[in-house]
Amino acid sequence: MLVDVAVGRLQQMTDDSRLDDARAAELRHRTANTFQLMSALARMRSQRAGEPEARRQLVWMADAIGSLGALERHRRDEGVDFCAYLEEMIPVWGRRGGEGRAKVALEVEPIMAPDQAASTLALIVQELVGNALAHGYGEGRSGVVRICLSSNEAGRYELAVIDDGCGFDPGSPAARERFGLWFVRSLAAQVRGDFKLETRPSVTARLAFSL
Repeated sequence: MLVDVAVGRLQQMTDDSRLDDARAAELRHRTANTFQLMSALARMRSQRAGEPEARRQLVWMADAIGSLGALERHRRDEGVDFCAYLEEMIPVWGRRGGEGRAKVALEVEPIMAPDQAASTLALIVQELVGNALAHGYGEGRSGVVRICLSSNEAGRYELAVIDDGCGFDPGSPAARERFGLWFVRSLAAQVRGDFKLETRPSVTARLAFSL
């Protein structure tokens, strides 16, 4: 009798757990769809913007929202499968690089990131890869943008975005006014990160951070 009760209770707990998993998966799916809709609306609005700067900012917003939407599909109970997120984004970034221009390659270790840290890292990678593709490969120049993610024995992680493009002068007025670099440095503090940038002959952006 007691065994039957225990078995029945265990079965009920298993069924409840499966139901909770299904509900969580459905919620992630709906959230991802909402982000994608917002991204599409921002992109559509950019096509009607009269000013080039307004158009550029709306496209930036659409890309950022879209990256967060993709991230939602990789949330798990134990965190976010960040490598799976990066793998999903590779073809997206590749299309932005344009035919015959820069490709995007991935060299990463498996990592499960906490929810908030994953969102922060997603925005950082989105910004760094977007900058590399937009500024490093003009005039038909081709190349590879590498995204590297690794850990060390001290429990810290390093994220690097490395391109073989044309580089830039960080002391120039245009570089000082780049919103992207200010944005990345601001986000880096949220993951207790140390951000470093090498700009010649090409650009290497490194973020050492903790989870």
